[in-house]
Order: sequence, then structure tokens, then C-alpha cells
Amino acid sequence: MKALQVREHGDPTDVLAVATVELPVPGPGEVRVRVGAGSLNFNDIDRCRGNLVSLPTPPPFTLGMDVCGVVDAAGDGAEAWVGRRVVAITKNALGGLAEYAIAPAVSVFEAPPGLDDAEATAFLLPFHTGALALLHRAQLTPAETLLIHAGASGLGTAAIQLGQAIGARVFVTVSSPAKAEVCERLGAEVVIDHTKDDFAEAVLKNTDDVGADVIYDLSGGAFVGKSWTCIARDGRYVPVGFADDPENGMTGRPLRLACIGNFSIVGVMLAWVDQIDPGMRRFGLNPFGRETADEVHGQLLDLLAAGSIRPFVGRRVTIEEAPAALGDHQARRSVGRTVVELGA
Repeated sequence: MKALQVREHGDPTDVLAVATVELPVPGPGEVRVRVGAGSLNFNDIDRCRGNLVSLPTPPPFTLGMDVCGVVDAAGDGAEAWVGRRVVAITKNALGGLAEYAIAPAVSVFEAPPGLDDAEATAFLLPFHTGALALLHRAQLTPAETLLIHAGASGLGTAAIQLGQAIGARVFVTVSSPAKAEVCERLGAEVVIDHTKDDFAEAVLKNTDDVGADVIYDLSGGAFVGKSWTCIARDGRYVPVGFADDPENGMTGRPLRLACIGNFSIVGVMLAWVDQIDPGMRRFGLNPFGRETADEVHGQLLDLLAAGSIRPFVGRRVTIEEAPAALGDHQARRSVGRTVVELGA
């Protein structure tokens, strides 16, 4: 089968190539998906560069965290999924940009009706992450103010819609007029070009110095400290991803601003896991399991059916075009979700 593989660690445009690899075989509790589409993610860039220390993977390996397709085979305990159209987070967040991919059954869900494969794969990680972060962890409520960094990204466009769906005021930061237009079209009330304006001052000005109740930070780096100066008392700062943050959340930050600001730092990571490896638990990993996943997925399917949310696919590419598209993603030229279409 065809697969997009990292041949060695380095820049995505230099080290990615389409290769022919063996068909994977699902193990116990796993399914094999005949992939119709898979998304590109910032984590794919880190994988190419060998930056993810928690799951080191020596090349060659196949990229791809999330897919949509039809289950064609299953291991013991997962047979009920065979023949069903699903969205899934792949095993170890790898292997999805291929004609077939393996996923643990705990991370497999009904594909949303009414969405094609590209839209469905664009739905999974952005909306599952946004719902877990904003609705479950941060407990965002109607009339609160939500600030989203990287508002025109795949996760950002999903968060705008989730904020809108529950009646929050939605503020976003962007880096270009084209990205601002996308966010305005999706319903953001205040759009701030952080390359031209001080976003913290804009937030305070538009909230009578109260600040944002929830800050959904998809950027990290210099956005962190400044975000802490414009967050409301009893606000919730939600860090997610930090794709280009050299500290990557592991080396620590001064916490004094959290003390003087009287706000909460609310961590979130999307990884649906029912059984945690003891070594990873001692490393600090403590994900939610299938019960929460089903709650999140059901809530999102209801919002989709009501027309309140819809995944924003900015670009569709072939597997051969994926390396260049990931380069565009790395250079911040992408808007919404970039999806690799693999179905016939």
C-alpha cells in the first residue's frame, strides 16, 4: 500500500516521500481503517524533526494522526466496528497518511453523517480537542469572553464555532487580513492582528478592563505571558499544543503572574485512553477515557445536526502533494484544516 513516510529526521519538505509498505495487521482491541482522508497536523512537523521526546520513533515511519474511512478488519474485541464508516485517532498518533491505518478501538467513533471523508477527518481532532478543553475542562459559559490564539487554524476555527454555539463572546488573534476574514466569517466578534496591535490591550479595551474569562492558547511562546496580563479574575488559561514554542511547556515558566492574577491554568490533552501504561502515568500522563470521549462525541454530533458547527477544510491535497502542503503549514500559510484525500 502507499504511505507517506519520514525517511530521516529533518525538514518535512526534505524528508517526506510516498513509499510502498506492507499492509498493517490489527492486534487485540485494534481496527484497520481503509483510509478515505487524513489530516495534516503541527505534530507531524515535530515528528519529521524528531522533536517529540515522549514517543520517540526512529525512521522510517508513516505520518498521520487522524483519519476517516471504513473499518475493513479488526482484532479480538473490536469486531463490532468492521464495515462501519468511522473517524479515528491512529495508534501512537502515527500511520494515518496511508491507504490503510491501525487505530485502537478506544479512539474510534462513528463518522458524522452528512460530512464527506475530508470534512469528517477535519472534524475529529479540532472539535474533540475544543469540546474537551472549552466545555469540559474550562467550563466556558454563555456571555463569558473567550480569547483564541491562532484563530484561523484548524483548532481555532473549531473553537470559534464552539464559543458561538454556547453564546460566548469570541475574540481571536490572527497574523494576516486573509485569516482575519475567515474568523469574522465564522462569527468572531473581535479579531486582532497580533503583528500590528497589542492583543492584550485590545482584549482589555473591549471588556472594560475585565479581561477574557477563558484563553485558548494554541500558540504558546510570547503569547503566554501576555495572555496572563489580560485574563479575567477567576479566568481559565487553557494551553494546547504549543507547536512552535521552544520551551514546549516542559522546562517551566515563572508562575508569579498566575498568583497575582487570581486565575487558573487548565491543562488539556486529547488522548482517549482507558488503560494507562504505568511508566507513562509516572511521567505525568493522565488522559480521559472512553466514557468522556463518548460524551464529547455525542455532544458534537448534536451540534452538527443542529447546524451550529461545521469543520473548516481550507485545502484538499493528494498524498503526493502532502509534503509541500506540510511545508505551507509550517510556514503559517495554511487556513483551517489541510486534508490529504486517499480514497479512490
